[in-house]
Amino acid sequence: MKHAAPVLMIQDVWSRWTKRSRAAADAATRLALPRAHTLPLLTGDATIRHEVAALEEYGFEPRQLVRTLDDPAWAHDRPMRPDNLRVRRVGDGFAVTLLRPWEGMLTTKWPAWLPSPLFEGGLGDAVRIDWNARFRSSMGGSNRSYFYEEHTIWVTLQAAPTDATFLALAPIKHIDLRTTIY
Repeated sequence: MKHAAPVLMIQDVWSRWTKRSRAAADAATRLALPRAHTLPLLTGDATIRHEVAALEEYGFEPRQLVRTLDDPAWAHDRPMRPDNLRVRRVGDGFAVTLLRPWEGMLTTKWPAWLPSPLFEGGLGDAVRIDWNARFRSSMGGSNRSYFYEEHTIWVTLQAAPTDATFLALAPIKHIDLRTTIY
């Protein structure tokens, strides 16, 4: 599908699990999730956000959503997600900002300061951001259990996106914020 203007695209591939599947025997299932996926559909919109979530509660079977970046439905999906990525068009390019995820629930290290924007790119550029974290299951601490998340996020601006855009990307910058979560 040809687009009149470049398309700003995000793919967030993430998984969430608890101590029930933290063991080495279950790690292979989580780690088998590819870090880039084909797009199930091209919408023809100026922005595309593709989410691939592999969650413990669904047996780590990937579930996919595709919408525009500003679709209000993202705020109402369950399960909740940190939604700490901000992407915007800047002139002929784009800027990416990454915020601290779920401030009151985060229990692992996070950089004290990240530049804003974290990355700026132009047409054809791509950035890959990897981050993981451990979170308390409740804000107030009444539920003392934890859950874990790992995200691989791709952001790119493409003149003629295809369903295989994310598979063919070579990031000009890879930002790795993964830390020890156990």
